[in-house]
Amino acid sequence: MQTNSACHHFLEHCRLERNLSKHSLRAYATDLADFRRFLERHPESDSSVLECNREHIRAFLQYLFDERGLKETSVKRRMACLKSMFRWLETEEIITASPFRYLDLKIRLPKRLPCSLSVRELNNLFYAPTRALGLRSVEIYDFEELPEDLSGRAFNHLTTLLALELLFATGIRVGELVAIKHEHVDRYEGVIHIRGKGDRDRKVYIADTELIKLIVTYAILRSLRSPKNDTLLINSRGGSATTQFIRKLIREAGEAAKFPRRITPHMLRHSCATHLLEAGVDIRFVQRLLGHHSIATTQIYTHVSDRILKEVICSANTRGRLFSKKYG
Repeated sequence: MQTNSACHHFLEHCRLERNLSKHSLRAYATDLADFRRFLERHPESDSSVLECNREHIRAFLQYLFDERGLKETSVKRRMACLKSMFRWLETEEIITASPFRYLDLKIRLPKRLPCSLSVRELNNLFYAPTRALGLRSVEIYDFEELPEDLSGRAFNHLTTLLALELLFATGIRVGELVAIKHEHVDRYEGVIHIRGKGDRDRKVYIADTELIKLIVTYAILRSLRSPKNDTLLINSRGGSATTQFIRKLIREAGEAAKFPRRITPHMLRHSCATHLLEAGVDIRFVQRLLGHHSIATTQIYTHVSDRILKEVICSANTRGRLFSKKYG
């Protein structure tokens, strides 16, 4: 079987049998396209998956680092995708053994702390769409000041505000945010049902009455603009909001707030976790909220919270108190 055919059939298996999300399928297709390009640019590497061996895999790894100049995370993702395809080919008995079998590939990832926003930065970020809407307060929203016939631009500012609030309050991913439908939101119980990675369902909770008020107001105004659309967030033309659209809105909010760095939706997810841990919330609850399969993933946020730990330790000044006492 030629590599192009193998990649096609593997992607169909992922779509039909594994029921992967569109986002995952796009990522897999991108990763496999890199492998096909590698084979095309290196004719000495056989284009048949039947002939692929460990040396081809090692050469592909070197190609990703040296010629493509990819980061460790991107390389590791591509190798994981390729390994998954060859495992499937082996299971289907198309190949005798995967070239990854007994292959020891260790790609060390650099330790990067997640980028979270401070309280002041979050205030400035939330204030950007609030100010653009003409609202006077961030702490308490007065939506009576908003007209029902919002302009397209003003409606996008309202979408920005709700997206910011939900991302920070719940820690959901941007893909999970745009997938929320009206039926998923229980404003009376303050619960939103989320379909996360790997089709795992979880609940996130809205404890703030102002955020619930914002959701209700947005639902009313969006129904006037797009009554037949069942997704919670929409664009100014009435279509369902996409991840690219939300990223654009949040980036523009950051620019309006004069941030020196680019603001992304994932920063709000990081901020949610960091601020919850700094507030004393048990890490196991944060794990469930974020939808992490392993608590080890959640533990990266404890390093960010070390700043608070240092402040507490310094303020305690135990050594200073020890030697200030008089011993008889």
